[in-house]
Amino acid sequence: MADSTNHQTFVARLEKLAAAYSKRLADDFNHLTILAGQLEEDPSCTQSLQQLHAALHSLAGSAGTFGFVQLGRQAREQELQVATILEQPCNDKQPLPVFEWIIALQKALKTDETKKSAVRIETSRVESVGGEPVIWLVERDTMLAEYIVQQLHSFGFHIRHLRDAEALAHDKSSSPDLLLIDHRASHLEALRANPVTFWQQHLKDFTCPVLFTGSEESFTARLNALRSGGQSYFVKPLDMINLASYMAQLIKTKDTVPERVMIVEDDEELAQHLQRVLEEAGMHVAVLDRADALFEAMHDVNPELILMDLWLPDVTGTEMAALLRQVEQWSQVPIVYLSSQSNSELRDQALLKGGDAFLEKPIDPDLLINLCRSRVKQRRKLEDTQNRDSLTGLLKHASIKEALDYQWQLTQRKPQPFSVVMLDIDHFKAVNDTHGHAMGDVVIAAVGTLLRQRFRSTDRLGRYGGEEFTLVLVDCTADHAERMVNNLREDFAAIQFTGGDNPFACTLSAGVVDNQHFPDDTAESLLNRADQALYQAKKSGRNRVCLATD
Repeated sequence: MADSTNHQTFVARLEKLAAAYSKRLADDFNHLTILAGQLEEDPSCTQSLQQLHAALHSLAGSAGTFGFVQLGRQAREQELQVATILEQPCNDKQPLPVFEWIIALQKALKTDETKKSAVRIETSRVESVGGEPVIWLVERDTMLAEYIVQQLHSFGFHIRHLRDAEALAHDKSSSPDLLLIDHRASHLEALRANPVTFWQQHLKDFTCPVLFTGSEESFTARLNALRSGGQSYFVKPLDMINLASYMAQLIKTKDTVPERVMIVEDDEELAQHLQRVLEEAGMHVAVLDRADALFEAMHDVNPELILMDLWLPDVTGTEMAALLRQVEQWSQVPIVYLSSQSNSELRDQALLKGGDAFLEKPIDPDLLINLCRSRVKQRRKLEDTQNRDSLTGLLKHASIKEALDYQWQLTQRKPQPFSVVMLDIDHFKAVNDTHGHAMGDVVIAAVGTLLRQRFRSTDRLGRYGGEEFTLVLVDCTADHAERMVNNLREDFAAIQFTGGDNPFACTLSAGVVDNQHFPDDTAESLLNRADQALYQAKKSGRNRVCLATD
């Protein structure tokens, strides 16, 4: 568990933040009462209606985050009704029962106070880790922003809070790795009049990924976010673990894995030209000019896409494709045929015999790059859907074992150090028994997000089963792996989870082994040694990392 001083600091901060929000709710209700009086006198007052809409929007966005779920939902329903009224001509505006709304909000608040069930994560970790991705958070609600900053800091993000959209233009000396923006983060009329144009104008100088947030769960809100340049739209109250996981994947702060392409072409000059074009685009490219070396090359390269000449000496491209389709491991690798012939019947027959696309020579470089990227992207998405655990985003049991086997086989041909880690959440049964299985899922998901954020994309990370995880760390000795896993362990121990009003922390134990210390071991033997080292860590008191011994 995190030490008692950190825990007390966390509890004090949590209580202070909760008290501050409760006090703000009293101020919010007073403000709503004033607006209700103004609208009772003049139901068509646009200024009062806009202020009412802004107040309800703020309440809808923040209440659920702080555990007042019913209050947030009630405010959201009322916000939508005000938005409808604002779209009507002044003469057609109908009086709104705002005083009755306030009573409904107060009832919702009392319901929430009797059964508060917010799931939160907080951290006592205050130091900054070098190389942390920098997130600019654009959020007008300063209290909500403080909450988001604390939560995302748990997962290794450095957050800079900007008050509104106008602040984006003030600092040109630095740039973020990602923008996280409330889609209503401005008081300017231009945002209300045309949100897409507004955000396009404010974001035109940024090249980083953009995520929008908002309390509106609607098709229009999501479409506007997309058209404004956002990669996604997250509805408040924010699922912080899901958001952090998405951000970690989107930013790709660690090594980005290049697309692996194999060119099967006997024209040496053409093959070299295609290789140069794709390598300049950042891809890893191998060239094969001998058909009889196909399977050896497939083992060495493990391509994600094959560019296949339709005609090779003594064999056709379709025959090569048919041979690959007979091997389950390579049966789904996309194959793009290359040919100087534009015969449509020939093209159709080739595609029917194992091909996925057809490019005519001479090949346009931009088309080649875009086609390769899109096909590899589609393949990776398909593999993720099939092979990844839905809760953590990590590889499933069978897939992580396959990844370990593949890495072991690769090092038999090309020696390279790699480490295997078995990782387990300490006393996890007690978490489920005390806080419920839903909270247990939150804890497991938090481990998955931390793993994806803290390790490289070249590493293979899997959920072995239940609360146990397996890591295959490429080009990594046991000593280096031990340091990385210890950093992970410390970061995870600093996270405080809150189910209802009961904060708690969890710890991790791990066992580490590498192939250099046990060169004669099989992949399965290395996994067993890592598991034995994990058992030793548990036996020694938990919350520690142990190296495998002879």
